[in-house]
Amino acid sequence: MRAGLVLVGPLIPILKSYFNLSNTAISILAGIPIACFAATSLIMSRVAKLGSSNRIIKLALTALTIGLIGRATTGLIGLYLFAFVIGISIAIMNYELPAWVKEHAPNQSGYLTGVYVTIMGIAAAIAVAISVPLAEVNELSWRLSMVPWIVAAIATTFYWWQKMNSDEPIVNVKIPSFWRSPAFKNPMAWALVLFFGLESMTFYATATWFPTLLTTKDFTLSHAALTVSISGIIGSGVGIVFPHYFEKAKHQRAILVLTSLITGFAFFMVTLQTGMVLFVWLTISNIGISIAFPLALMMAGMKSDTPEATRNLSTMMQSIGYVLSSMGPFLMATLFDISGDWDVAMYGVVAVCVFQAIASFIVGRPTKIEY
Repeated sequence: MRAGLVLVGPLIPILKSYFNLSNTAISILAGIPIACFAATSLIMSRVAKLGSSNRIIKLALTALTIGLIGRATTGLIGLYLFAFVIGISIAIMNYELPAWVKEHAPNQSGYLTGVYVTIMGIAAAIAVAISVPLAEVNELSWRLSMVPWIVAAIATTFYWWQKMNSDEPIVNVKIPSFWRSPAFKNPMAWALVLFFGLESMTFYATATWFPTLLTTKDFTLSHAALTVSISGIIGSGVGIVFPHYFEKAKHQRAILVLTSLITGFAFFMVTLQTGMVLFVWLTISNIGISIAFPLALMMAGMKSDTPEATRNLSTMMQSIGYVLSSMGPFLMATLFDISGDWDVAMYGVVAVCVFQAIASFIVGRPTKIEY
């Protein structure tokens, strides 16, 4: 779900040269799937009629596989066109997985959320690490970088079709769309939207531009990608265990606020230093991101009482939140184009983390969001 998106970041210099693209054009390419995450909420009521969570995820995986193949085997138009297919298919799984966890393992939501988010993080980190070396192997260039994730998508789709039962009875529970529900007027629901959206904005902004930024701080492109990758793996390792303990923690609000502020501090330190010491700050920032993302997904379940309500709250959180996050790559690119300085661009990310801390203070209250 994530590897096929973030591998674009390290490949930016290669794609810019290959297709003669501007920073704005690259930002649009990186932002298309994220924008789809938001827009897909408009069709989720129809998607829900396709059947069980297992069946919906099967179909989404199939579409994702087609999108990954199409993006790697076509030209510039296909690069943008299949970005929409990839974005929509991932969006459907983004919305469906929290409900799947709520339905199949309501008493282990923290553990399972940590597991699948960590797997996404590790896959993304590997994608970042190997994309540039693969692109430099032969004349296939950036296309070869996408082959491992096409193979992974095919295998995953085949496994899900073979192993996951989609014959469960469909229970048609009518709940209002999120914009017609009481949650749409609930300040805590909006705080959750902002917390998720701002956290995702920092991730997609830095995932897109960190490899390029590091090349201005004494890194080669390959070493920059590897540094981002290893720090991401470490962050994901923390992400696998943290949701389980957060679910039982007494001071959840303090955890959320501190996570946001520490992440922002790490991003700020990136602007002050160069060389391998940046690995420390990238690792700290990735730990913060790897904690915040699963916690946001978990809270969609923790603050609702049924799988249907979880799906609805998750849809609201992600659809609006991803509108914000899709602006992340564009925000950094715009600040750089204006200033000519990646450190100035990072100040914008630091500011986002401060707003994220404010939202987390509100969403950390131990109350439910009613539907």
